[in-house]
Amino acid sequence: MMFTVSKPSGHAGSRFGWALIRDDEVAKRALEYLRDSNMGASRDTQLRMLGIFKFMLANLRGKDDIFAFGHDVMRSRWLRLSAAVSRTRRITLQKIAPQYCTYFGRVREPSPAYAWVKCEMEEDEDCYEALLKANIITRSGVQYEASSRYTRISLLKSDDDFDVLMERLEDLVDADKYDDSNGSSSM
Repeated sequence: MMFTVSKPSGHAGSRFGWALIRDDEVAKRALEYLRDSNMGASRDTQLRMLGIFKFMLANLRGKDDIFAFGHDVMRSRWLRLSAAVSRTRRITLQKIAPQYCTYFGRVREPSPAYAWVKCEMEEDEDCYEALLKANIITRSGVQYEASSRYTRISLLKSDDDFDVLMERLEDLVDADKYDDSNGSSSM
């Protein structure tokens, strides 16, 4: 099995992973391939990953599985995002139903790495630009062959970056509520 630290921790940019190989001969061949094909992980990446793993292990709260930790973090982020978006008619989130997870062996609630957002207001024809005006950085749906009414928000961020995203999104939602109460439709 091959693993990467990106999903459990939200640190995709570090490009750090590992493999568990049962067969000794396959493990030897994999190790030879790695020695021949790359220079190994940089010292910076190794130290960053060590800090991330220490944090993850210290915060397992009795759980013995870093993937449960990752699911809990991403689930919490999805719930916070959903709660904020539910307070406005300006944007909506995709609907994601709970699904059976073969790893955990049970039905799990959504914990996506990315959220698809749709701008519902007629004047927000380009959702990427509409959110960018609120200093929310996304990826335009056009990059994924979707309409410009859609944009994708990454939930794979550090806690601090996610908190900033939520502050900006809540400001956008609050501004929308203020405009609605005044009877104007500037958003």
